Amino acid sequence: MEQNLFGQILLNFNLVTKAQLDKATEAQQKSNPPRLLGELLVEQGAVDEKTLQSILSVQRRKLELTRSQARSPESELRTRLLKATAQDFLKVAKELGASDLYLTSTLKPMIRLHGNLMDLPAEAPSFEDSRRLILALLTKEQVEEYYAKKYVDVLLTVEGVGRFRASVFRHLRGIAGIFRVIADQIVPFEKLGLPPAARRFADLSRGLVLVTGPAGSGKSTTLVSLVDLINRHQRLHVITIEDPIEVIHASEKSFVSQRQVPGHSKTFATALRAALREDPDVIVVGELRDPETVATAITAAETGHLIFGTLHTHNAHRTVLRVLDQFPAQKREHIRALLAGVLRGVVSQQLVPNLDGKGRSLACEVMVVNSAISNLIRDDRAWQIPMVMQTHRKLGMKLMDDSLIELIQRKKISLEEALHRATDRTKFVNPVAQG
Repeated sequence: MEQNLFGQILLNFNLVTKAQLDKATEAQQKSNPPRLLGELLVEQGAVDEKTLQSILSVQRRKLELTRSQARSPESELRTRLLKATAQDFLKVAKELGASDLYLTSTLKPMIRLHGNLMDLPAEAPSFEDSRRLILALLTKEQVEEYYAKKYVDVLLTVEGVGRFRASVFRHLRGIAGIFRVIADQIVPFEKLGLPPAARRFADLSRGLVLVTGPAGSGKSTTLVSLVDLINRHQRLHVITIEDPIEVIHASEKSFVSQRQVPGHSKTFATALRAALREDPDVIVVGELRDPETVATAITAAETGHLIFGTLHTHNAHRTVLRVLDQFPAQKREHIRALLAGVLRGVVSQQLVPNLDGKGRSLACEVMVVNSAISNLIRDDRAWQIPMVMQTHRKLGMKLMDDSLIELIQRKKISLEEALHRATDRTKFVNPVAQG
């Protein structure tokens, strides 16, 4: 019986026998809704869960690092990173295609590649070495802020390397710096893999559009691409409120004003209130992180502006609930009525590791608000939104589970990865046959 990648890894590490794997795979195919292969193996006593997770984690890191080093073998990397500066580590991370670099006291430097953490072939720095490495990247003012607050969040521009969003902080082992790589160029919207319905949100004249997903799911990339669409095709005034400014937009057809929190304004809420007096057509809020910002964004959308914002939610109906849950009970009825009137759409997204271990694929959910969904929000029945989305797919709506099934059918991701992210596992009974 042909096994998936997950099962093959188990066999390679001699964690299970082929007979045990066949038995678990057969049980998985018969289960309805389908169950995770790992769950079945643990249930059958073939392997304990702790050992299974730890060894698979090590295996994934080794596979990813091996692929990433095709142009830069480990021996070469080890030589490059001997007595390396922080700039050297940042350059290597960017060359390998990592999204983040981790430098911390007493631990080997690490990168996050395709969502997975892996060690770099370099020695673990001491407290003094790590402090020297990390603080050398900061200005005198930023170092003073770090010592005063025990943390500092900054945007770094390293000449000849690129731009990075950095968070430097104290912790139990000493000092740590986490550096997020910022793309040098804007990714065209057409290459993001989002459905056409998401493209149409850039053509709206007013309302609220939310882009949601967990950290590292590409929310900022989507917002940047939407702003780029507007900038290239429409004559509008676009104001972005970010923490920090990551991608710099050169004004083309539109006039793009970019403000940074806290450099240009103390908070998102104060920047958003000020933006309403600056004759904007479109306002992009990097994060709707508190009730005041959310309420101001809703008010701005109600007064005839197009507002884009982000939230850390996994799907459309939970996004609606998250917005409402930020307010006390006595205010929710009023907020529901306002939200029902201004919300135009939600794009929820996540990045799923590919079946071949090379990169990740975008899975997304798109909700286009129509009268039926507006009524559900107003009547406090947001839990019924998925059913309306399912029956109105002709409007361009798509559920996250359907997006995951499409990726399985295209052999981009494994069933195992999809089930980890599924809302309704019953949809994944023989997903390939559904295509």
